[in-house]
Amino acid sequence: MAKTENLLQGRLGNLIFYQVKGVTRIRSVPLMVRNPETPAQQAVRKRLIVSVQFYRRLKDTPLKAVWQVAARDTLVNGYNLFLKRNIHAFNDRTLSTPSALSMTCGNLPRMNDLRMTGRADRTGTAGLERTHTAADRLQVVALFDQRMYSPVWLKGVQACRGDRKAVIDLEQENFHQAHLYCFFRSPDGGAFSASAYVCVPGNGGQKVPEV
Repeated sequence: MAKTENLLQGRLGNLIFYQVKGVTRIRSVPLMVRNPETPAQQAVRKRLIVSVQFYRRLKDTPLKAVWQVAARDTLVNGYNLFLKRNIHAFNDRTLSTPSALSMTCGNLPRMNDLRMTGRADRTGTAGLERTHTAADRLQVVALFDQRMYSPVWLKGVQACRGDRKAVIDLEQENFHQAHLYCFFRSPDGGAFSASAYVCVPGNGGQKVPEV
């Protein structure tokens, strides 16, 4: 790096001229950037691509707004925050580890006592902890094994922390596995908690066993 008293800014060849507190500084950059296509680099790029594809499906649901709220006091936007938190849940082909996926992110206290009991009518009973934020509303997003890139916001859930339990209708007649992401929303809808994960095994639409 070098300095000059002339006020210059821009690039000339491999030299970058930029201003720092009224002083022009100069640094060099490589004229040619190598970008070897190693198998490891290709795998990382593919994993990023499938992560972005999943995020794009969130844009059709209220989940996009949840990530925008979570990123409000950070230096990134909701899109970048989602990728930062979740890229490890994907491989170079698909969502490989549903249990590692953070469907939501936020500052409300996280659900820490989730117990799910399945019933033959395709509903589940979730046990909720009692805390000082009893009015926070329970929200549930589901991924069904046939449509892992189609998050379903379950709208029929009517419960809050203070109820300590909730009945969840899975809204699908046939599934082998349902991945549920349970989280809380503040009464005014302006804050959310991180999601808690539970997997509910089905039986081809017959009976949902207890888990």
